[in-house]
Amino acid sequence: MERYGPQRREQRPDMPFWRLKGDGFWELQNAEFCSTSGSRQPPKRELIEYNVAGGFDTVNFALVTKKRKLIDTLAQQILEAHFPTSIQEDIADEMGFDIRTSLRQRDPKFRQAVLRAYNYQCAVCGFNMRHDNAPIALEAAHIRWKQHHGPCEVPNGLALCAIHHKAFDRGSIGLDENMRVVVSDAVNGGGVVQRLFWDFAGKEIALPPVKENYPGERFVEWHRKEVFRGGH
Repeated sequence: MERYGPQRREQRPDMPFWRLKGDGFWELQNAEFCSTSGSRQPPKRELIEYNVAGGFDTVNFALVTKKRKLIDTLAQQILEAHFPTSIQEDIADEMGFDIRTSLRQRDPKFRQAVLRAYNYQCAVCGFNMRHDNAPIALEAAHIRWKQHHGPCEVPNGLALCAIHHKAFDRGSIGLDENMRVVVSDAVNGGGVVQRLFWDFAGKEIALPPVKENYPGERFVEWHRKEVFRGGH
């Protein structure tokens, strides 16, 4: 949650732990000793004090035990529903799941429109490599993730090279209200990282020639609040 979830003063893993019991596949032991019932979770100290344990109910546990690939399938569905394509495999690898990112998530018309609006170059670093006439490692990033009701429209898009796209979706970089690059304090590395990230901190991105295609303020604000991992 700290690495991939929204930035919060305090992460609350006890909230889904408690609330999942209403979804028909999750059961809790010793929950009856807690002071709160229903969907509202009790204080964390009570969960610890009464040794509340949770997991799949008997039927569903037997199902995922018998069909091991079902675990990977469920993990893939959860990742596709909540995270952008660029970091789904990173999360899956870290958690030990075997998934195959689905190409159906990508909208070719969105990519084409965004790259054209930004003159086929990365809005952060200006990378614009082509192989003959085909752009290489240049991608269209959703500012507000598609999985979180972000529309496939140019004002919700940025043309970014593959490195800055992943960094943007990971929360390593973001934009301030003046469309300047902000870099997370968590970003570190050698000279290449300095050149690719810190050298662009505080600089305005290369905006589209047409003002109607500028990043939408509400989308940028969403990314700053929900994805960006603190600034410099």
